[in-house]
Amino acid sequence: MKKNTKKFLSVAIPATVIGLAARKKYVDFRYGVKGPKPVITFSESTDKNLYEIHLTAHRGLSSIVPENTIEAFKEAAKHNFYALECDVHCTTDGKWVIIHDCMLQSMAKEKGDVKKKSYEELSKIRFTNGANIADYPDATVCLVEDFIEICKEANIRPMIEVKDKRVEKVADLLEIIRKYEIEDSVILISFHKEILREFRRLSPNMETWYLMRTITDEKIQECIENNNGVAFEAKRAKPEMIQKIHDNNLTAACWTVDTKEMLNNMLENGVKYITTNAILPE
Repeated sequence: MKKNTKKFLSVAIPATVIGLAARKKYVDFRYGVKGPKPVITFSESTDKNLYEIHLTAHRGLSSIVPENTIEAFKEAAKHNFYALECDVHCTTDGKWVIIHDCMLQSMAKEKGDVKKKSYEELSKIRFTNGANIADYPDATVCLVEDFIEICKEANIRPMIEVKDKRVEKVADLLEIIRKYEIEDSVILISFHKEILREFRRLSPNMETWYLMRTITDEKIQECIENNNGVAFEAKRAKPEMIQKIHDNNLTAACWTVDTKEMLNNMLENGVKYITTNAILPE
């Protein structure tokens, strides 16, 4: 075997092994069993005043109820959350459905992309994954309209994360938002800046947040130019970058905060918008 070939293999084989291990970890994270998690109250977690802090229920009360379901949203609505958060994709028949991953296998035995199915097809599928799923045998994909109605009845702000990257679908979702007269109360969030730009073009005053795992100067500049809040992953956030958000008078919001330590870390850095799976307002 030639020296160059040996050198190549000495690098390629470990890299491949690491890549496969990382892929397995990702698949397990995305499509593995989603079990229940312990919940704690805000007052048990910090001595800060809840009046100044805005807690959002991540995918509903997903620590104890299957995420992004009607049941999870109804359970969260029993508590004094500032907002309820959900994830949406558009189906082949133009319905906006709620599920985190576009791939069904994250929540059900069936496989496939929800964007390539009709709502009628999806409504027949029952979830087999999620916190305490055995207690919710009828849990299934729900419509964004169902979510909005729960928020309105409980007088809680709806927070809608647009996972669907298709800019041409934005107007259809905005039509639903306007139909339910929540344009002034909804918080529209996305990792996709093109989606946020289109919402800003069509709705100049609607509140929008740019989701990001890591805060960068470039992304902060995008938020300044498009009038977005900054919604970042709490565990990756550096205090100096959070301060840059404050210095530019942008909303600083973080996700996903499930421990006392992380909550207090965010509060100490002046973050008042907190998305959580496990911390109850009361």
